[in-house]
Amino acid sequence: MLKKSDLTVIRGGALALALPDEKFVDAYATDTRLMGVIVIYIKWQLSGRAAAGRKSRLLHQFFYVETTEEGIESYSGVYGDEEEELRFVEQSMLGGLGAARVLLSMNEALFLVQRYAEMTRGFGNPLPDETEEYAFVLGRETAMGPEREEALFFKLCGEVASANQLINYFLMRYFAKDFFPVDMLAAGEIDHGQLADAGSATLCRNEISPTQGGQKQNEGSYVCESVIEDDRGHRIVVSEVAVTREQGRLGVSSFEISSSFAISAAEAAMKLARPEYATVYEIAGSVENVIFELDERYAGALQNLTEGGKLYINFNDDNRHMGNSVYLLNDDVKEILYVTVEDQLVVGSYSLAGIKRLENRMMLSRIVGQLIEVAKYEFKEPILYDYTMSYGGDFVHYVEDMMGFDDDGDE
Repeated sequence: MLKKSDLTVIRGGALALALPDEKFVDAYATDTRLMGVIVIYIKWQLSGRAAAGRKSRLLHQFFYVETTEEGIESYSGVYGDEEEELRFVEQSMLGGLGAARVLLSMNEALFLVQRYAEMTRGFGNPLPDETEEYAFVLGRETAMGPEREEALFFKLCGEVASANQLINYFLMRYFAKDFFPVDMLAAGEIDHGQLADAGSATLCRNEISPTQGGQKQNEGSYVCESVIEDDRGHRIVVSEVAVTREQGRLGVSSFEISSSFAISAAEAAMKLARPEYATVYEIAGSVENVIFELDERYAGALQNLTEGGKLYINFNDDNRHMGNSVYLLNDDVKEILYVTVEDQLVVGSYSLAGIKRLENRMMLSRIVGQLIEVAKYEFKEPILYDYTMSYGGDFVHYVEDMMGFDDDGDE
C-alpha cells in the first residue's frame, strides 16, 4: 500500500509559474467603432509589487482611441472605487459618444489595447503618459484568430439595422480613409483609391436618395451627395452605393464616386446651415447656486470652463441620428447651456421642440426663482458654440454687434 511518506512533491510545471500581480476583474468597450472613436475600460485587482504603495488594490483603466490619425489618444487610471472620481473620468472619456457598453473578455480587451497601441506608433504618435501603469497590458500575450477578430469588430459596432445607417457609417469611414471597417461593411470588393488625391476627411453632411425603382427591405441602390472637409477645405462628393443583405446582415455590395469638386467656404456654410434656437436669462442671485444645480442636473454632459463662463454640451443618449436620410455632423448634440461671467444663462437647441423642452426644464428647476428671461432668438445657422469659444461678453450685445445694430437698436 502506498504511504504518504512515499510521496514526493516535484516542483515545476504550472505550480512553478508565478501568478501575475494584476488579476482581471472585468472590461467593456463602447459600441462606437463605426464613429471612429472607442473607449476601452479594464478593471484589475492588484497584489504583490503592483499594489505596493498604492492607496487601493483596485485599478480602473480607461483608454480613449481615435482610429483615423491618433490611435490611443489619452489614458486615465483610477485607483479605488470612489464613485465621484470614477464618474468624472468615465464621463470625460465617454461623453458625447452616444455609446452602449459591450462586455469584453480579458483576451479581447488586451487585444484591442495592443492593436491600437501598434496603430498609435504607426501614426508616429507617442503613447499617452503613465505608460508604466499600463505596460503590463501591452506585454501580456493574446490570441485572436481572424474569425474571432471579425466577431469582435461587429461587437463594437452595435446594430446596423437600416440602409441609411450602413451608408452613413460606410461613407464616414471611407472618407476618413479608415479602410478596415470599410472592408468589414462591404459585401464585395471596394476600391480604396477613388479619392486618392484627398487626405483623411470628415463627413460633414450626407443626403441619401433611393434610385428610381424603389427599395426592398433596405436593399437596392442609393445616390449620395456628401459634403466633406479635409486640409484643403470643403468638397462635394456624389456617389452611388448599392446595399444588399447576406446572411441576415446588410452590406455595401458596390460603391462608385461619380463626381468630386471643391466648394468655397460660403457655399459650404450654405450647405451646412441649420437653425439654432437660443433663450437668454439674467441670473438674479447666486451664480454659484445655478452652476451647482446644472452640475447636478447635467452630470452626464460634457463640461468645459472657458474664459467667458462654464459650458455644458448635452449629447443624445444614442446614435439613432445615423439612420437619418440627411445626416449632419453635429446631429448628436441635444442642447447647449452656458453660464457666463456676465451673470447670464444662455440655453440653445437645434430644434424648436428642443428649446421648448429646455425652457420647461429651467422653469421646473430649483433655480427658477433666479432666472429672468430677457431674450429669445432663432438663428439661421448656429452661433452659440462660437460665442462660448470667444469671450463675447453680454450675449444680447454680442448678437446686436454681430447683426450690425446700433446703440438705439436700429439697423
